[in-house]
Formats: sequence, C-alpha cells, structure tokens
Amino acid sequence: MISNRSHSYRKNDSLKLQPLSPCESHLQESEYKYLPLITRVSQEQFDPKWQECKIDGKNLLPRSSSAITILNNHLYLYGGYQYAIGIMKDFYKLNLSAPTYVWQNIKCDYEPGPRCRHSICSYQENIYIFGGQVADSISTNEIFIHDVKQQQWKKLKVNKTYPQPLDNHCATLYEDQWIIFGGFYNGDQCKHSNDLLSYKFRENRWVKLNKAKGIEPSPRDGSSMTSLNNSVYIFGGKNGDLMCDDLWQFNMLSQEWRQITTSRLNDPPKKRSGHSLISYQNNLILFGGIHDVTWELDDLHCFNLDLQQWKIINDDTSRGKEQELHSPPKTNRNPPRKRKPQKLPILLRPLSLRKSPCPSPKKLHSFSQSQHSSYSTNNQNNYASSDLSQCQSNLNNQNNATVQTSLNNVQERKRWEELKKKTAMLKLFEVENREIMNFQDDCNVAEKLKTSIILIGNPKQDLKLKKGILTEFGQQIISKFLQPLTGGQNTINGKKPCARDGHSVAVFNDSMILFGGDRHTMSFNDLYLLNMNQL
Repeated sequence: MISNRSHSYRKNDSLKLQPLSPCESHLQESEYKYLPLITRVSQEQFDPKWQECKIDGKNLLPRSSSAITILNNHLYLYGGYQYAIGIMKDFYKLNLSAPTYVWQNIKCDYEPGPRCRHSICSYQENIYIFGGQVADSISTNEIFIHDVKQQQWKKLKVNKTYPQPLDNHCATLYEDQWIIFGGFYNGDQCKHSNDLLSYKFRENRWVKLNKAKGIEPSPRDGSSMTSLNNSVYIFGGKNGDLMCDDLWQFNMLSQEWRQITTSRLNDPPKKRSGHSLISYQNNLILFGGIHDVTWELDDLHCFNLDLQQWKIINDDTSRGKEQELHSPPKTNRNPPRKRKPQKLPILLRPLSLRKSPCPSPKKLHSFSQSQHSSYSTNNQNNYASSDLSQCQSNLNNQNNATVQTSLNNVQERKRWEELKKKTAMLKLFEVENREIMNFQDDCNVAEKLKTSIILIGNPKQDLKLKKGILTEFGQQIISKFLQPLTGGQNTINGKKPCARDGHSVAVFNDSMILFGGDRHTMSFNDLYLLNMNQL
C-alpha cells in the first residue's frame, strides 16, 4: 500500500536530509525511533525459497478453511470462512501459466452452496467436493462434481456406503481413489473420527480401509494427509484441547497402520492442527498450523523417509520477541529483603536532615536578657513546646506540597512521553482524507485488523519513497521488497508467508502453492509459491 502523504510533506522530508538543528533532530528522532525494529522484521521475512504472487485486478475476500486443487495448469478454489462474513460459496479459478495472475469467478446456475472445512480434488477433467460445514454446527456428506468443459455442477446420489456428515477432515489422492481420514462427525454420532475411508470415483462408493482392529491413530480433526508411493501419511491434529504431534503411515497394500517414531534429538515439529502436509520426491513437507490458543506457526519442516528423521528448514518466528527475552536465573535462595529506612522523629534527626522552616536554636526570636529572665521555667517549657508543634506542622504541610508537586511533574512527563509516541506512530500511517475511500476493502473487517494486515504485508508504508527515510543515525533505509522484481512481473521474490492455520495447499510442478488461512480470527487472501528444489 503506497503512502499518500501530501507533496508538501514529501518536500519537507527532502529538506530534512540536510544537517538538522537540535530541535528538528529531536523531532525526527521521536518520529522514527521505531524504524530499526521494523526494518529488522522486514529482513526476517526475506526468504529466497518463497515467492508471493501478485494478483492483477480485484483480489478475493480474505478467508480460511477453503479448499484448492489444480487441473490443467489452473488453480481452482471453492468456499471458505471469514469471521465477519461467515461461510462462503464462491468458486474461482486462476491460470498459473499466464504472465499475470487474475482470479476468475465461475458462476453456474446450480451450485453446491456455502461450504468450509471441506475437501476438493480433481480427477479426469472433473472437480469433486466432499463434506464440510454448510452452516453453523451443520455438516454434510454430499459429493458434488463440476464439469470443467461444460461449467456445470452435479450432485451425486448418496447411497448406504456414504459416511455420516463430516467436516474438518483431511484428504489426498491415491491412484484412482480419494482417501479421507479423521474429521468430526456432526450427524447422529457427534464425535471425532479416526476412520480411513476410500472413495471409488467410478463406482460412487465408499470403503472403510481400517477395518482390522490394531494400532491406529486416535480420533482427531484438523490433521493433514499426503500420499507417496504405496502409502498415505498423516501428521498432527486435535481432539478438543488435546493436540497431537505424531506421524503415521498407512500401507495401502498390507492395509496396516504404523506409527513412525523418531528421536527427540532430531527436533520434531511442535504439536499442531490446521497445518499442511505434502509429499515431494521422497520427503514430507510440513508448514504452519496452530500450536496453542493465539499461537499460530510459520515454521517449515521436512521429513526424509530414507533417513526417517525430521529436519528444520525454517524455525518458528511468530514469537521472536518472546524468545529474545531471557528469563531471570532461578536459585534456591530467596532474594534478600530490603530494609525499609526508619523515619526518625523530628527532634532526633541531625540538623543536616531537617527540612523544616523552623529556625535553628540560634535564630530563635531574639529576647533581651531581662525579658528572658522574667519568664519562669514553666513558661519556657510551654513556649518551646508550642514553637516545636508549629514547626512540625509547617514541616508536614511543606512535605505534602513537595510530594504532590513531584507527582504532578512525573505524571505530566509521562503524559507528554505517551503523546510523543502516539504522534510518532500516527505519522507512520498518515493518509490524506481524499484517499481514504481508496483503501476501503469489500470485507467488513475492523480497523485494527486492517492495520495488522498492513503491518504484515509492509511494516512501513513510508519506505515506498524512492529516496528512503533518514533515521536517527542519519542513514537512509529502503525496504528490500520495494526494489525492482527479479523473478518476473507476477511474483515478489523472497517474501514468505506469516504465521497462520487453516490455509490450503496444492502441488504444481516443483512448487507448493499456499493460499489464505487466518491468524487470531484475521483472515488472509494472499497466494504464495514455495520452491521445493531449494529445500
């Protein structure tokens, strides 16, 4: 998103590149004091294995829990979910061989309707959709088939072999079968599933593969599945609050499950659900997912089937700030208690600690010797007592006034510092009033979510200036992502996706295609390519 500051503001920036006065230098330091942190985040996002696809024209609405598949160099996408809109029913395709990426809406007279947490695949010039949620807490077990040439949807007849309504399952293709595992039965059973089912395309018939009782994965949903050689593999998932990090192999020839156990020294992936798992050559590629509440991941792992071990390609950076904060050392001894200073009475304090307006004994009211001698001993005691009481009262009043003045000064300074920080941060997102309408999205997302999306895509809008920005160290900063593209006009090289779950993946040639997902109920509509030859 290009910054839309006025020409006068840009002109003032160019003037600030000259030596600055102390007043201007202090102002600029408060305005750009956060630039080193933002620049570091941009550098951490750079990864040569990833490419972000530039969408020409209007982009899709952000969403998660959608499904994508590839047929004849075209990427097909159906449905999805967004917190502000709900379950979607739109159907799109994108030509991956075209010089520019453009989403094309496919409209048909008859459509499957709203669908999320479903599965989709392509088989013999047709696209199949199974299961998923059609409304809140309502799932389906229907199968719809789309004829690509005629651009028509058709609903297949449900027979007795069909499973109960199912959603949030995982699926993969194996030869002429569609393999489904896990998910949540939302019909009469209402429970998590660990069934492994095979759909015969030509017969319109489902077959349960794991009939024999033995070792098998526990019931779960949100896991991911892929096929390779004569086996299918699944990883992770969840059952309520219980997350899984186990890897399983099902041999399609012997019809048996086997859990693949690896050493903890090989850094296996964290427990997660909503992630993606694909196969490439003789490796399993794992990306993203959610590990805990509000903890989505952006790590990339590779499992070598020959070596039977995990390898970290990219570690998780979604909580980089927390990793930099070292916890204090733990000891068995309790920290020593600080003794509170004892406050001495006014008469017992040394003269140097007295801050009383009361005069010293030498500066008492001057009396003549005759006047002083005319007083009795009792009168002297009464006079001294009344004088000391008045001095102590004056002391308390002055101390209270001093403390109140100090507190007011501290609070005023804090308010001034907060105001200065807010002003500096607002400068980063300053937009002219006439251009505000251009930034409005079709999605009804809160303003704070829009700000988060901007920060993820481009942490500093002002970096789009050709000359860069002068920092507090007198150096100019230009974002790497804003330099001329080297990988073509439709991709941005080196930009990797942020942490997310609920995204969709597919394999195209030697690349993994990743679309959408969400993070903290904030959905995405970005499209990425992962070059698997560089793993």
